Amino acid sequence: MAVPSNTVLASTRTNAREDLQDVIYDISPTDTPVLSMTPRSTAKARYHEWNVDTLAAAAANAAIEGNDATAGASAATSRPGQRMQILQKTVQVSGTTEAIDKAGYHAGLA
Repeated sequence: MAVPSNTVLASTRTNAREDLQDVIYDISPTDTPVLSMTPRSTAKARYHEWNVDTLAAAAANAAIEGNDATAGASAATSRPGQRMQILQKTVQVSGTTEAIDKAGYHAGLA
């Protein structure tokens, strides 16, 4: 089917508004999902420590029914830590950037 002469087509117009979702997606998800899901704690000193334990190897604790239990070896937990540090990132935003209609940002943010 032919398009009638002088028909204004949306595909040739330069003033059509874009269809842009007002959200910014995180395309680089965290590498530590289990750690990221754990509850946060508050450091109460400049050097903060925590305990780390390991699980036994799979099936290393299998037993026969009715067998007498014996105590297995148990390793001590390790105790890593880190020093606290103040981090900052300062940005400067122009008035024009604040004034324009931005996608994916909330009011007051560049």
